[in-house]
Amino acid sequence: MSDKPLNPTDPAAILWVDDLVKRVGTTPDKVIPILQGIQEYFHYLPEPLLRHVCQITDIAPADLTGVSTFYSQFRHRPAGLHAVKVCVGTACHVKGAGAVYDALARHLECKAGEDTDPQGLFTLEKVACLGCCTLAPVVQIDSVIYGHVTPATAPDILKKFIEEQNAGSSDKDQTQSGAHEYGEIRIGLGSCCVAGGSAGVYQTALDTVKSLGIPARVKSVGCAGMCHRTPLVEVVIPGVEPVLYAKVKPEDIPEIIERHFHSEKPFIKVRAAAESWLKKLYTDEARDVPERYALDVREKPVADFLGRQQHIATEHSGLLNPSDRTEYQRLGGFEALKMVLSRNDPAGLISEIEKSGLRGRGGGGFPTARKWAAVRKAPGRKKYIILNGDEGDPGAFMDRMIMESYSYRIIEGMIIAS
Repeated sequence: MSDKPLNPTDPAAILWVDDLVKRVGTTPDKVIPILQGIQEYFHYLPEPLLRHVCQITDIAPADLTGVSTFYSQFRHRPAGLHAVKVCVGTACHVKGAGAVYDALARHLECKAGEDTDPQGLFTLEKVACLGCCTLAPVVQIDSVIYGHVTPATAPDILKKFIEEQNAGSSDKDQTQSGAHEYGEIRIGLGSCCVAGGSAGVYQTALDTVKSLGIPARVKSVGCAGMCHRTPLVEVVIPGVEPVLYAKVKPEDIPEIIERHFHSEKPFIKVRAAAESWLKKLYTDEARDVPERYALDVREKPVADFLGRQQHIATEHSGLLNPSDRTEYQRLGGFEALKMVLSRNDPAGLISEIEKSGLRGRGGGGFPTARKWAAVRKAPGRKKYIILNGDEGDPGAFMDRMIMESYSYRIIEGMIIAS
C-alpha cells in the first residue's frame, strides 16, 4: 500500500477498526483476520487499537497478545510504508545475502537496533526463504521480487521500486478483438520470473503491442519450469511453430514483436521500420535480438530437461493464465467438481482418492484418502480446510509453483475436499 495510513491516535482510526470488526466478526476465532487487517493497513499493531478490539469483541486480551506475539509476521513497532524482505535462506546466504542486507541497512541509514529508515518509508527484515533459489540473492519489496541482487545494486532496487510505484502499471492481459486467432505473447509472471525482471518485460510488451496497433494478446502465464532462464517469452501464432526466448530484457521486446507481428496501419508500419533501422544503425546491442535470445527446445540440454517431463497436476502450465477463470473452465476446469457434486457420494469419492494413491506433498507423504476419511468421521457439522503453503524445504517450492500456476485448481480441490 503506497498511501499513508491514518495515525493510530486519530479518532478516525478507531472508526476504521470498528468497520473492520463489523466486516470480519467479533468471535475469538476471528483474531487472526482482525490482526491481519490492522497490520495490513497500519503496517504494525498499534497497542491502543488492540485494546479497542478487546473492548468491542469477545476476544480476551491474553488471546490477542498470545497470537500476535507467537506469529513472527505480526509486529508491535511502527513500520515503514513498504516492507523490504531480504532472503537469508541457504542459497541466498551462500550467495552473499548478509552483505546485501548490510548494504540496504547502510543506504537506509537505519540506526542501531532499528529496522526502519528515518523517513518511515522502508522497513528492513530478514526472512527464511522467498522460494527463488535459482535467482539468489533475492529481495522482496512489498509484493515485488528482485533477483541476483548484490551489495552494489541493492540501493538501485529501492529507487526502481519507487519509480515503478509512481509510474503505475497494467496487470491485465491486453486482449483485442480477434487477438486469440492472431497470436499470443506469453510471459511468465511467477515469483522467479518476476524476480528475474519479467514484470518489466510484460509491461513493455503491453505498451509495444498497443503503440503498434497489433491485435495480439499479451498473456501472463505461470511457471514454465526453467527459472534459471527467466524472463521467458513465448510467441505463439496459429499454424506456426511456437518460438521461445530466454533471459529477455524490456528493451528487446519491440524487436521480438516486430519480427513475428506486423501492424496493419501503413503509418505505423513505416514508423516501426524507420525506428528499427535507426536502432540497428546506432546501437550494436539491438542487432539480431531474436537470434541471441531464441531458445531451441530441441537443443540437447533443453530437450534433456524438458523432454522427459510429464505434467499431470500442471498440464497447462505455461499456457494458462492463472487468474483467468474462463480459460481454466475452457480447458476442463471445474469438471471434476461438477461430477462430485452431481453424484453426492462422499464415501465413493474417498474410495476413488484411495485407489488413486494420492498423497500429501509434505515430507511425510500422508495418504489423502485417510486424511479425508478421518475428517469426515470427526464430530460436528462445521469442518475447516487449511491450505498449507509452507515452503520450509529450500530448493523445492512445489507449493508456490502450483498455487501461482493453478490457483483455480487449488480452489476446486479445496471445495471437493470440503
